[in-house]
Amino acid sequence: MHFLTTVARPLAACFAGILLAACLGGCGTPDDNEEAWWDWAGVSNASYDSERTPRKKIVMPVGIRGTVAEYCDLMSFTAPISNWGVVIGLDKSGSSEVPPELRNDLIKYVRGELVISKHRLNKGYISASGFLDDKDTAIVQVSAQIPPGAPKGTPVDVFVSAWPRTQTTSLQGGVLLPTQLQWDKEAPRSGRYLRPLGDAVGDIFVNPFLDTAKPGKKAGHRQGRILGGATIIEDTPIRLYLRDPDYHMAALLQRRINERFPTAGRIKPAKAKGRFLLHIIVPPEYRNDYKHFLALMMALPRYSSSGAYARMANEIAHAMEDPSANYEQLAMVWEAMGREILPTVQGLYASQSPGVSYYAARVGLRLGDSRLASPIVLRFAQTAKSPFQLPAIRELGRHPRLFEALPILQDLLAGRSELIRIAAYESLVKRGDFSAIQRIRLDEGPYGESKPAFVADFVDSSGGFVIYATRTEKPKMVLFGKDMPLTNPLFFEDKNIGISIFSRKGDPTSPEEIRRKDHLVVYRSLPRTDEISPKYRIPFLVSDLIRVLGGAPRPDMKTAEIPGLGLTYGQVVSVLSRLAKQEGIRTKFVLQPLEEMRRIYDWSPNEGRPDMAEDRRDR
Repeated sequence: MHFLTTVARPLAACFAGILLAACLGGCGTPDDNEEAWWDWAGVSNASYDSERTPRKKIVMPVGIRGTVAEYCDLMSFTAPISNWGVVIGLDKSGSSEVPPELRNDLIKYVRGELVISKHRLNKGYISASGFLDDKDTAIVQVSAQIPPGAPKGTPVDVFVSAWPRTQTTSLQGGVLLPTQLQWDKEAPRSGRYLRPLGDAVGDIFVNPFLDTAKPGKKAGHRQGRILGGATIIEDTPIRLYLRDPDYHMAALLQRRINERFPTAGRIKPAKAKGRFLLHIIVPPEYRNDYKHFLALMMALPRYSSSGAYARMANEIAHAMEDPSANYEQLAMVWEAMGREILPTVQGLYASQSPGVSYYAARVGLRLGDSRLASPIVLRFAQTAKSPFQLPAIRELGRHPRLFEALPILQDLLAGRSELIRIAAYESLVKRGDFSAIQRIRLDEGPYGESKPAFVADFVDSSGGFVIYATRTEKPKMVLFGKDMPLTNPLFFEDKNIGISIFSRKGDPTSPEEIRRKDHLVVYRSLPRTDEISPKYRIPFLVSDLIRVLGGAPRPDMKTAEIPGLGLTYGQVVSVLSRLAKQEGIRTKFVLQPLEEMRRIYDWSPNEGRPDMAEDRRDR
């Protein structure tokens, strides 16, 4: 099977329609990023046509002229992968209906050694058919998107929806059993063998803010996502296609790319294949930042002589001062050129234009000029209301050896804006600095693997209380503020999950310390039984509640005690968000936007979640 979807638009159409409009139509915004670079260079899903029609010559913008992007289209694919799947743990919200065309395959799957040994679904107590017919399970459609250029091992979100025309009412609390995802969307129906491209498994996250009392909203509980739930199992092919096929140019670009991105092994990043194309491999040091590598590669100048570099660096410096300059594009070319052009970049650190000053300093910092460039980036990170504050905070996360950034980021954890606090937290985590963060790991993976089901980070900051929950990439809950309290008295009940939380007065006669004080009692009605869990007695602290709700429901091997109630990440988010709404927790609850919005800084109104309108003007 040919997995590469290629593209080759005529130059006039590609650059006049996309690139010129983007580059000449206005100044780049601080939320621009390197993804724009290879979008402008022609990443799409059109088919490649080696027979080119004559085209008009157009004038290239400074940031494109002479770079790889002028001569090549970057080709990869955004591959939809999918399959059927089986969800368990739904109690009575699943469905006994099984699509007839899938029943035989599903029975074989349930009987499989993997299911029996790892998940203990059968163990002789129930037949495969009986298991599928139980309302604790549901047959679902599973899908994901492989991003262009993604290397092997990249985690991606998984989208899960109840199979059409089945009676499944909700996937809340469900767990998807392991399934392999294939490229052909029709594979689940046709039964044809196709090589899998991803493995999917994990807890399903359902939007906790959906109001099922409103008509039409109940259907939202029939779908959800698994955060980072699929792993890509082979590298996504990446190709550079020359618009004007030429052996000499292909060899020249191969040499330039390999010079700029040297590797220790025999395998080089670029390998020319005739006069039409180059095969591209993401270097090992960029595999966790492959989009940045692709952006730099497309921005790389064709020639590397000192004279050519000096001229190009000066052209970009002159273009930077234009009020309509696209800073991101121009800065990426400088960064691709390397340390040789630092003297030119340094000349713009003190520019009167904030955009020029920030992007020049960002380039300098990335090229190792921390002595002169870092004070400027640090200043922008502390400048409230600046359109470059968030990008500067994000940039500090890329430089763990810039120790001057640590106290600044820690101070920003107590800022008035939730966006600033979240950005500072993310940068600290990226730097690997947990001096102001306490992390706990809730449960182990859905089936006992070492990967935690989710993590909770408690940020010691003096600002107001905020709970931030992710819903893409990694399941993570972040609590800002020390010792976030629950209100007293408190009563909370969720019949769908079976959770009960209520306050209890202290008992002076009790020998246990916790019972002498006012405390909370937390327990759960166990799914599929008439029994209830052990009753947990905890202080009025959100951190203790999270530990109980998300803790593993299996006995500890040393103490024989059961750590918690085993709620999934989505269920814990649902409980805390409802407590915040009912003022059981006096805090603001912030739910991360979906991945289509790319970054936590690109907030926009989104149905079913609290908005942050007061912070949108800070961007």
